[in-house]
Amino acid sequence: MTDKFHREFGASFYEKFILPKDLGISSRQVSYWRKEKVIPYFFGIHQKHGRMNIPEAIWMMIINELKEIGISLSKLKILSYKVWNVPKDNKYADQTILKHINSPKSGLSDVAKQILKEQLKDEMVMDTLREELNQYTDMLKSCITNVRQPHFMVYSPLSNEQVFLNNDNEQFLKLASLSFKYPIISIPILDKLSKIISIDLNIKNKDLKYLSYIENQIREIVLFKRPKVVEIAFENGHIKPRKIEEKHIRQDELADFFLRNTIPKGSKLLIDPRDQDNYKLTLITT
Repeated sequence: MTDKFHREFGASFYEKFILPKDLGISSRQVSYWRKEKVIPYFFGIHQKHGRMNIPEAIWMMIINELKEIGISLSKLKILSYKVWNVPKDNKYADQTILKHINSPKSGLSDVAKQILKEQLKDEMVMDTLREELNQYTDMLKSCITNVRQPHFMVYSPLSNEQVFLNNDNEQFLKLASLSFKYPIISIPILDKLSKIISIDLNIKNKDLKYLSYIENQIREIVLFKRPKVVEIAFENGHIKPRKIEEKHIRQDELADFFLRNTIPKGSKLLIDPRDQDNYKLTLITT
């Protein structure tokens, strides 16, 4: 992955666009969780308009799901603390950045690695990164870039332990030891990520960097140009969309259509006669 991918992916991942109401969670419930410190520091009272980024929104969905199946307030508070605060205190972000610097497979340039080295020396910058980088956010990034692999949070209410699974052998070993002792709850991540992305898709002025160039093109055509039907041909990493528009008109409107419209070269116009001198026009353009 290139420097540009890391930079743009991170910016899109941590932008704040999602509101609790988008997730079907009431402001009263959010206020209660804030008061009882169930949701961690990232969602403090000072946060403007209650907007959340992708990790924050999915975490709130997880907390709400656990509440609905009967997990107590005190256990939810402990869980959030362990997921968000403990990695910060242990400087998990520092360790992660060092791994990227030292890994030949990171895809980062020497310039980018030098910037990361400088960031490690800046406590103000690192204090922010330590709030954003942990095992949970690592799993979410893996889920976006490797959607065909299983991604779960496994949680044991009796032991107050959790494991984030993203096809990592070490994590599966930890899960095995956990499951031999206590009942566990498995929380799939992909469905929650899909819901968040479905909200993101409708934000017209936002370029979704975690989608590919082709996927962003399709999003633009389908959601904002809103044709009746879209046919898309893939060839050598490019797409060639065919937009199909349908319209029902009367006979006099058919004549007016030909007078007032220039059909683009290479397009197809299908005319389907209907009852009472009505016609169905289907225009297919590239």
